Amino acid sequence: MTGLETIYLYDDPDSQGLDIDYLAGYLAAELPRVEVGVRTDFITHHLARFSEQQRDTLAAILGKQLEGARAGAPAGAEAAPITESAEESHLQGMYVAESLQAAMRLLIPEEEAEMAQLHVIFTAELIGELEAESGPAFGTIGGSRAGVAALGSPTVISTSGLVEAPKRPREYYFKRTQYLMLGAGDYLEELAEQFADRTVGYGDPRLNELLKGYLLMAVVYRATGAGPCSEPTCPLYAAGSQKELLEAQAGPESRICQHHREILDALGRPL
Repeated sequence: MTGLETIYLYDDPDSQGLDIDYLAGYLAAELPRVEVGVRTDFITHHLARFSEQQRDTLAAILGKQLEGARAGAPAGAEAAPITESAEESHLQGMYVAESLQAAMRLLIPEEEAEMAQLHVIFTAELIGELEAESGPAFGTIGGSRAGVAALGSPTVISTSGLVEAPKRPREYYFKRTQYLMLGAGDYLEELAEQFADRTVGYGDPRLNELLKGYLLMAVVYRATGAGPCSEPTCPLYAAGSQKELLEAQAGPESRICQHHREILDALGRPL
């Protein structure tokens, strides 16, 4: 098991309700031996160490790489949106998680790229994979697979993925389809309120509680290379539905399983 010394959390101003300081405090309590740092958004933070001219050059290069990382986007072309619904207008397309990670990884300085350090990027952008077997917690959206977390270096956690990737109740989709067929799109907000106790929405007040397990998942993956938990009541479980998500992260029986408790205790134990 690889020891962790530092975890960097990167804020995202577009993720409504995200409380990066609260999440940092949670990690610091779970891992008292590990230093947890809070930073502004990933790109702004890492470009700041360069001169203005260098920033302009790097921003142009990065922009092209990010454009190419859009799912379904030909090289050098702007990607069309890939979503299951049009009700969330800010979803402008899906990033291929592996390509997005590769682009972001180039900005991490050498002295912060060691195994003892973990970078966690929060983003409102939707992330996914093109292959059905790839990545934890990926669900089908528009022919691609949307996900919540892409683990690795760096880890990318999508707050939009928390809403869009896990499946909602079948009844929700049935009623939504009816409203759209009848041209009653104005009732979609009312529908979301009706299913609020069984689904997760944008700006959800439970957002930070629901993100805790994915942070721990990133920590365990960095330290051991192991993926999500198989126990549905463990917060490190990769939920396939929003019901599973709510039960694993915030349900009455939610608790870190013994296996992962021992790993986290070992990582957080003072030397």
